[in-house]
Amino acid sequence: MRLLRPSGLTVLSAVLLVLLPTLAVLQYRWVGQLSTAERERMQRNLANAAIQFRDTFDTEVARAFGALQVGTATARDGASEQYSDRYGAWFETAEFPDIVKTVYIVDAPEDGLRARRWDTALHRFVEVPWPGALTPLRARFEEERRDFDTQGGFSRRLLFLDDETLLVAPLRGFRGPAPATDRRPMPIFGFTVVQLDREYLASTMLPALAHRFFIHSEGDSYRVAVVESRDTSKVVYQSDPADPVRPDMADATQSFFGPRGPTLFFGRRGGPGPGPGPGDRQPRAFPMAPRDTLGPDGSADQPEDLGRWLVAVRHTSGSLEAAVASVRRRNLGISSGVLLLLSISVLLLAQASRRAHRLARQQMEFVAGVSHELRTPIAVITSAAQNLSHGVVGNADRVKKYGQVMEGEARRLSEMVESVLQYAGLESGRGLGVLVPIAPSDLLDEAIESARRSVGTSLQVECSVQTNLPPVSGDTTALVSAIQNLIVNAFKYGGDTHWVGVRATHAQRGRRSEVDIVVADRGAGIPADELPHIFEPFYRGQHAVGRQIHGNGLGLSLVNRIVRAHGGTVSVRSREHEGTTFTITLPAEPMDPRPTAVHGDAPAAAH
Repeated sequence: MRLLRPSGLTVLSAVLLVLLPTLAVLQYRWVGQLSTAERERMQRNLANAAIQFRDTFDTEVARAFGALQVGTATARDGASEQYSDRYGAWFETAEFPDIVKTVYIVDAPEDGLRARRWDTALHRFVEVPWPGALTPLRARFEEERRDFDTQGGFSRRLLFLDDETLLVAPLRGFRGPAPATDRRPMPIFGFTVVQLDREYLASTMLPALAHRFFIHSEGDSYRVAVVESRDTSKVVYQSDPADPVRPDMADATQSFFGPRGPTLFFGRRGGPGPGPGPGDRQPRAFPMAPRDTLGPDGSADQPEDLGRWLVAVRHTSGSLEAAVASVRRRNLGISSGVLLLLSISVLLLAQASRRAHRLARQQMEFVAGVSHELRTPIAVITSAAQNLSHGVVGNADRVKKYGQVMEGEARRLSEMVESVLQYAGLESGRGLGVLVPIAPSDLLDEAIESARRSVGTSLQVECSVQTNLPPVSGDTTALVSAIQNLIVNAFKYGGDTHWVGVRATHAQRGRRSEVDIVVADRGAGIPADELPHIFEPFYRGQHAVGRQIHGNGLGLSLVNRIVRAHGGTVSVRSREHEGTTFTITLPAEPMDPRPTAVHGDAPAAAH
């Protein structure tokens, strides 16, 4: 016995089906690795953005404070061209110049403290009553004055104020001749106080920086909150008040407005002392520190993360983990969709391969069947023609009989060729002829007559047509051919009695008016396993093949295609040894007022 080798397409489909589970496992692991890398990337980018946010804010504040420091000459005279130029240059080049609300000089020319405010219109410091914003600092300034008088310099007790909008530093520069025992000039008492505009910081600068570093129209986007470091319940800025960000639930936090950024106080680092020498026109900087974090020598010993404010950032998805999980689900969905598409493609490919093999087998069977069917009438016609041409038959009756045989076989051959051509026409999409209204009774009459010419006068049909039956619209030749096919099949497979019943009725199904044409027989019936295939082209059942009933497997396929081309349906009901009933359902046209004749006396039995 020869073993059938599977086709290359079948082998490829099998290999792909085996590889798909492996691809699914690899995909899951790969997506997991991508998710880990994505989480690390997002965390790294978020940390960098927080650092950039901190540095940008601190740099802007430090530039403002450094540019607005007041020197001794300006403090003595109340104005100087150098200070006006420096103030104007800073204002023109600063990204957020409105962060500075006011600049004060606090000094003590006589016994008491004096406060002067920079007037931008007059370009000079104008003496003002003691400002309310500086009232909490008055005691500290007086303490600094006492220390200055007793120690001959500043005590280096730096002022980190409770009010973060006030930045304080000693005056820049020195005056006076050096004492005999010390060549260094003595400093003069005085402080520069820069008052920041908290409202502008909260409403303009912080939102702008938050949008620059954290809130993006494309890519990752975050909600941002700025709170006070010592009391996180005090909110300075919130990007989304409806969904506040808590520092303990944030994806990243960063302390700023403090020593981690550019420094805001100016002077020499180290312990107490008079300060830099005369050549130090730009004193060195040292960081801000609260009074309770100063060491015994007055140096700053602050915590690493010290800052007045704290920025807390959280992903709009709820957290970085949620964002990464969302990306992972999306990647899994896309890759799973690709694998599913590939699986469906493989299955469709395998199914198409099976159908192609089945169709090829049916076509071979069709060729063999048609060849056999063609050979029989051709052989009969050839034999009869030879006998006639050789003069073997001389009797007139026998010549007439030979002529009838040749005519019948030629008609059979013509019908066979017509079926093949009709199938080819419908398969190529040429469609039907002209559609005209047709009375169902006329269709049945022509179909029965055509079937009788095909199978002989032995065909007996019980026909019943409902009165006042509406017409149908269609190609008369095609519909007659379809009904004729069913009648001929009923005669062939109707058993010994060859009984055929035909009836036409009207049915109203919802809003759809239809005509049912039923063709029934009382034959052996169709096996249940063959029913799903009887409308396939070239298909012939085992019963027909076993009994060597003539046919090419195109009849029922043509019936189905013709009826569907008319917008109708074909259904079948069959039981073995009880017979088969085919029902053609066609859309009905508007009723014709002319009466329709009734053919036959008894209705056809339904099986």
